[in-house]
Amino acid sequence: MISQPEGSSAVVQGDAVVRALLTAVATLEDLVAVGHDAQVALSTLEGVAHELGEMESDERRWFVETLERVAEGDPGRAAWILGLPYALGL
Repeated sequence: MISQPEGSSAVVQGDAVVRALLTAVATLEDLVAVGHDAQVALSTLEGVAHELGEMESDERRWFVETLERVAEGDPGRAAWILGLPYALGL
């Protein structure tokens, strides 16, 4: 993993990727909860969890740090965002 200085565009781009992932996971969780295509949504969530579980320790650390940064900017969903690694079995 290449370390980027704080405030660099790579940090902002990383945040955007994590925000996009959070949007996708939230949508999949909603689909599971309401039963609409629940099996497909659950299978997709399991796939996401599997792929994220394959991260190296430095990648996982970056992911968690990015989640923490994103959660600071979204206090209404902060608890959910910070709990995502545990919910996905990371």
